[in-house]
Amino acid sequence: MKKTINQRPVIPFTLRFIAIHTLTYLVFGIFFMLVSRYFEYFKNDPIFELVMKPSDSLYVGLAPLAQVLRGALLALAIFPFREVIIGRRFGWLKLFFLLFVLTSIGAVITGPGSIEGFLYTRFSFNPLIGYPEVALQMFAFSWLFCRWQNKRKI
Repeated sequence: MKKTINQRPVIPFTLRFIAIHTLTYLVFGIFFMLVSRYFEYFKNDPIFELVMKPSDSLYVGLAPLAQVLRGALLALAIFPFREVIIGRRFGWLKLFFLLFVLTSIGAVITGPGSIEGFLYTRFSFNPLIGYPEVALQMFAFSWLFCRWQNKRKI
């Protein structure tokens, strides 16, 4: 008997991606915000104080909701390449590496921690601010997402 294959695999893929992305974003974001005291750090750095919004800003409060959109965009961008990641040995590490490099170090925006930010801005670079949170969040996300996706792949 022939196995039934989901005719619209992009929808469950995207919904799982959004769910895990938003969950890990919130868990690691709240943890590191409390432990690292980001907002105090931003207030004490003259350049960050100019560019970063205060913690009580409406936009900062909307960040969790914005992750739904971000998760959907990332899912749709990765979806065509899912066969290289899902169901493969160490596929979750491939996903981690892809996301970490493209959204952090290799991002074309001139943010702190990116190559562009290092070249073109005066942001202070402290690898203990931002990188541990992003790396651990993406690590957990990649593992959880691939594990869930692998269980659903038929």
